[in-house]
Amino acid sequence: MERCLNMREERVTINIINWLEDNDWLIVCYDFPQSGTGVLLHPNGDNRIEKNKGGIIPDIIAVKDNIALFFENKDRFYQPDFDKLFEIKTKNNFSNSLNQLLSEFSISKIVYGIGIPYVGKYLEKSKTQLDKVDFLITTNENKNVEIHYDIEKVF
Repeated sequence: MERCLNMREERVTINIINWLEDNDWLIVCYDFPQSGTGVLLHPNGDNRIEKNKGGIIPDIIAVKDNIALFFENKDRFYQPDFDKLFEIKTKNNFSNSLNQLLSEFSISKIVYGIGIPYVGKYLEKSKTQLDKVDFLITTNENKNVEIHYDIEKVF
């Protein structure tokens, strides 16, 4: 599967969106790098002096039943995304924007995870960071999606 070394982030996102829709998830918003198509989430007012001063644009937010998925996707292993998701998840520093975005849905749980190409070295590095996310998903050039970690059992 090492052929995925050149899979772009856009392809990772498209593959995951198609897989989510095939599995009855509703895509609330998505973003491709440099596209400007995503939804900007602002930090809660009290947290503007902390590390995440600016807004963030999730790569995918999808909902099904009363669960929301929050994806960060990359074309490789990228440590800062694991750290960012852990901070969002544990500090709730974007909760106001997330609640507003998801206000038309009856959401009881938001789960946070990473999507990357299926490349052995990226997967192995990502598995060392599972304590920071709720799920880890890979995809390949054949548009297959594989769940490697799903602590909340949402898939």
